[in-house]
Amino acid sequence: MSVIAKKLVNSYEARMLEFLHTCVDNNYKIHTQVGLSQMCEQVSNLDWELKKFLFSPSAVDALITDLNYNPCLVVEFQSQYHDSPEAKKRDRKKATLLELAKVPLIYSRVKDSGLLYLFSHDEEVVFNLFTGQNRENAQGLIRQYCRESVAPQFQLIAW
Repeated sequence: MSVIAKKLVNSYEARMLEFLHTCVDNNYKIHTQVGLSQMCEQVSNLDWELKKFLFSPSAVDALITDLNYNPCLVVEFQSQYHDSPEAKKRDRKKATLLELAKVPLIYSRVKDSGLLYLFSHDEEVVFNLFTGQNRENAQGLIRQYCRESVAPQFQLIAW
C-alpha cells in the first residue's frame, strides 16, 4: 500500500491564483479551497437545503481576506464543468450563502482562446491573457471589491 502527495490545484487554478496575487498587495491574503462553514456562520434559521449545503464539504476556489482574516472577496473559477444543471444548482446555493454573509462573489472563466472573463451579477471585465489587454481593468475589479469589503482601520492611541 502506498500514498503519494498530489498538487493542491490544477493548472487553470494555478494561473488564476497567480493572477490574483498580482491584484492584491501585502494587506491581503489569498486562501484556496476554503469550506463554506469555515467562512460563514449560521446566526438564524436557514432553509434546510441551504443549511445542509453550508455544512457539506463544498468549498470556494479562492478567498481573499484582510490581514485579520476577515473575508473580502470570493473568486470562483468556472469551467465547462459548471455548465451542468447540478453544478449550476450548487453554484446558486453557494452564491446565496455568500450573499447572506455579505461576502462579495465574482466568477472567472477562460473562454475564446485566452480571454479571461471576470464577472458578477452586474459587471464584467474581459482580460486577454496573451496580449495583456485590459489587465489593469481586471486587477482594478479585484482591488475594488477588496477595498469595499475592508472595515475601517482603527488605531490605538497611547495615553
